[in-house]
Amino acid sequence: MGGCLSCNWVAWKEKSQEKLYRRCGLESRQVIIDQGETNVHCWVPADQGGSSRSKPALLLIHGFQFDGLVGWENQVEEFSKHFRLYIPDLIFFGRSYSKSAERSEIFQAECFKKMMDELEVEQIYAMGTSYGGMVAYRLCHLYPKFVKKLVCCSSGVMMTPTTNDRLLQEINARDINQILVPQTLEEARLGMSVATVMNVQGIPLFLIKPLWERYFKRNMRERTELLAGMIISSVGAPPIPRITQKTLILWGTKDRIFSTDLAEELKEHIGESAKLVFIEGSGHIPQVEKKKEFNAEVLNFLLDPLPEGHNKKE
Repeated sequence: MGGCLSCNWVAWKEKSQEKLYRRCGLESRQVIIDQGETNVHCWVPADQGGSSRSKPALLLIHGFQFDGLVGWENQVEEFSKHFRLYIPDLIFFGRSYSKSAERSEIFQAECFKKMMDELEVEQIYAMGTSYGGMVAYRLCHLYPKFVKKLVCCSSGVMMTPTTNDRLLQEINARDINQILVPQTLEEARLGMSVATVMNVQGIPLFLIKPLWERYFKRNMRERTELLAGMIISSVGAPPIPRITQKTLILWGTKDRIFSTDLAEELKEHIGESAKLVFIEGSGHIPQVEKKKEFNAEVLNFLLDPLPEGHNKKE
């Protein structure tokens, strides 16, 4: 019985997610950019030029480890009522890949802008979680007229080279790669356990195995290079730029990966255009753990009209 479960539950989950996305009007698309050097997979509105065109575009950027099909299942149905959703896989995750040697979060942001240009999307709202939030932040800075508003969730934009030290000491890990690019089933389970308040450590390894093989084992070298190539948190990195977009910062009060101090620092760094909301009792993935509170905060923020002329496309 255990063997049957271990073989099938991830595949079943993926098929269920794909059905949900299609039911919400999305289709899978490969978008080729940079003269074929980079191929970005994205879930896009099936009727790109149809009735959904009247809705604003919302780009959802996932965090490290999984892909665009995992983690947004509690948002897609509700958000698709109000927005044209674009849900890409980060480069070297899911079905996105590149021949480029670039590895920074800035490169990821540039790829997504080129992807949206290919899809003829002129302006967006952006939402990113964890590493995806860093990419979304860079997107805001690089293309201030392209991104109208930002939702930044559980994202260590203000992290430093020593930010991870506390967590690594707590879990007795040698470096952050053990969590984000796990080499064993035990490391995969440990990484998931620090991301959530749920009891992941109690899950048998035979159930972790198909998840690890499907998501964690792929592109290990490239993902390790992504961590090494991050500009945010690197030694001697230039100061984090300020952005001008109205920003909602969402953070779980029990986030073990990025402490609430980083949320406060990001709010102070952005200034008056940022709003910080803590989600009580949530860990690093409030979009999963506290979906009702998360969705309500995001929709209230994004559907609130901007002042006349604010961030108007030129």
